[in-house]
Amino acid sequence: MFQIDLKSRKAVFDQIVDNFKRLISSGVLSPGEYLPGVKEMAKTLTVNPNTIQKAYFELEHQNFLRTEDGKDWSVFSDADSEETTNEHEAVSALYGRIHADIQELIARGEVREDIGKLLGMGKDAYIQVEGVTKKFESITALDGLNLNVKKGSIYGLVGVNGSGKTTTLKLLAGAISPDEGLARIDSMPCAPNEHGKIVGYMQEDMYFLPDYTLKMLKSFIADKYKSTWNEGRFNELAELFGLTDLNANRPLTTFSRGMQKQAGFALAISSTPDVLLLDETIDGFDPIVRKQVFKFIIEDISSRDMTVIITSHNMRELDGFCDTIGILKNGHMILERDLDDLRRNVHKLQVAFPPEFLLKNFPYDGLEVLHMEEMGSMDILVVRGDKEEIAAHIRGYEPLVYDHLPMTLEEIFIYETEGERE
Repeated sequence: MFQIDLKSRKAVFDQIVDNFKRLISSGVLSPGEYLPGVKEMAKTLTVNPNTIQKAYFELEHQNFLRTEDGKDWSVFSDADSEETTNEHEAVSALYGRIHADIQELIARGEVREDIGKLLGMGKDAYIQVEGVTKKFESITALDGLNLNVKKGSIYGLVGVNGSGKTTTLKLLAGAISPDEGLARIDSMPCAPNEHGKIVGYMQEDMYFLPDYTLKMLKSFIADKYKSTWNEGRFNELAELFGLTDLNANRPLTTFSRGMQKQAGFALAISSTPDVLLLDETIDGFDPIVRKQVFKFIIEDISSRDMTVIITSHNMRELDGFCDTIGILKNGHMILERDLDDLRRNVHKLQVAFPPEFLLKNFPYDGLEVLHMEEMGSMDILVVRGDKEEIAAHIRGYEPLVYDHLPMTLEEIFIYETEGERE
């Protein structure tokens, strides 16, 4: 149907929406024609299912798609128009009543978080870390960490070396316990035999017993997870990674670092985990293998709602793959945000006004400017907010030049976290 360009500076969400709008507007997709479901489309495009679902709902909001139950999707047709109008009127009336009730609660001094819970926005995350502190002698690895991960999502944990990423994964794997605070999976403590979930954990630095071969380790893990072990999946991955025949009988300590990571991933995902924790795992894969690894992860998320947390110090590796990003610094979370929302909410602009105009006017008042610099006669701005509202504000002053510039994910995070990092 179309492909997603993960190297593009355009958000994956926007690529999906724009491609479907193009296909529908050009008549390639006909009115009333049914589309692949969210999970099937996620597998086809190798994209997080949550991103596909959000794109479908956005296309429904723009009257390009239609759904009755959020599962079966079709191209919007004229026959849907009257029914949709009636539905929108009913929903508008309901929202009006909810808005009035919220305003009354605020006027009465109700706490904003309590209002959110009344609206159903306070639902617990599948993986939840609350106020966790962990010290190793004089070193504070985690300092009041809070983290929330939705079931069936891919969460990217970003930070420099020493920021607490590995300690966080060890905590969730049940390998260590918090000194203070709580860490839970599916509302149960992250400790062995507490939550009953299978947690696959791949450490950054793999450790293997001397003379232990891949064949021996596979036999041990397959026996440990005999009720969920997927032999076909392991064999497929072993073939893909070249870990069959002679390599299967070689000591794992003789493998290169990249081969050790490939072996570790094949073993971890073949146990069919409920939660997959990957510590700097993708850094050891070449681009072709990385794409295949993403494919297997997406398939498991789509088919059985596996939840993934992946750490990296390289945000380019996570762009287009994760749907939520958390940034760690000195053991605490400084930013946790939906990736596509973050991309759509921060804009880099190139603007020029006549010099005499700027002597008496400052056209950027009222905008949330994160960064501004002058380059000759041009102003380069990074602004947070709605794209159309920002454009209307600045164009109201009739600039000589007004252009949107592409931004990398790294740039967005630098400007978004500038205040928190100081």
